[in-house]
Amino acid sequence: MRNRITVRFIYALLVISLPALYSCSKSSSDTAEPECGIERWHVKNLLDIDAPLVSTMPMATSIAAQDSFARDSVNENTRRLDFEKETVSIPCTIVQFKKEDDNDIHLILVDDQLDSMIAEVPSTDCAEVAASSHASDFAAAGLWVRQNLGNPTSNFKNADQKVTVTGVLFQDFPHGQKGHATNYREVHPVLRIQ
Repeated sequence: MRNRITVRFIYALLVISLPALYSCSKSSSDTAEPECGIERWHVKNLLDIDAPLVSTMPMATSIAAQDSFARDSVNENTRRLDFEKETVSIPCTIVQFKKEDDNDIHLILVDDQLDSMIAEVPSTDCAEVAASSHASDFAAAGLWVRQNLGNPTSNFKNADQKVTVTGVLFQDFPHGQKGHATNYREVHPVLRIQ
C-alpha cells in the first residue's frame, strides 16, 4: 500500500512539474510570439529568406495573363518560386472584400472578361508583419480599402471599384477560398491600390 501511495505521489509530482521544466528548457525562439497566419505565411508576407530577391519594379500584367499559366504545386515548405519574385500591377475591379481570420483583407478582383483572382492586404496587427520593411505599404493599402470600400468584416461585402492593384505574385493551393484564379495565383501581398 505504501508503495502505491509513493508511486502516485511521484506521478502527480511529475505531471505538475513537467510543464514548468519544459518551459524552462525552451529556447528564445520557442517563446516568441506565434505566427499570425498559415499556408506559406513567410512567402506571402515577404518575410522569407528569398524576399530580398523580389523585384521592386512593377510589371504591367492582367488577370487573364496570370491565369493562363499552369498551376504550380506547392506545400507549406515550398520556397519562393521564380514568378513569386515579380511585383506586378494589374488593372481590375474589386468586386468583393472581407477580413480573414488572420486579419488580412481578402479582395476578389475581376477583369472585363470576368476572370477572377484573389489579392490580399497583410494585416500589421501581427507583430511579425508590423516589423516588415513593407509594413507602411501594407498599412496604406489597408487604409485605402477602409476609406474607399468600407470596413471589412468576416463576411464578404460587395464592391464595384475600378483600380490598379500592385503587389507580389504568390502561388496558393486549393483550400476553399472564394474568387481564386483557376491556377490559384494571387497577388499577396498587396503593396498599393490606386
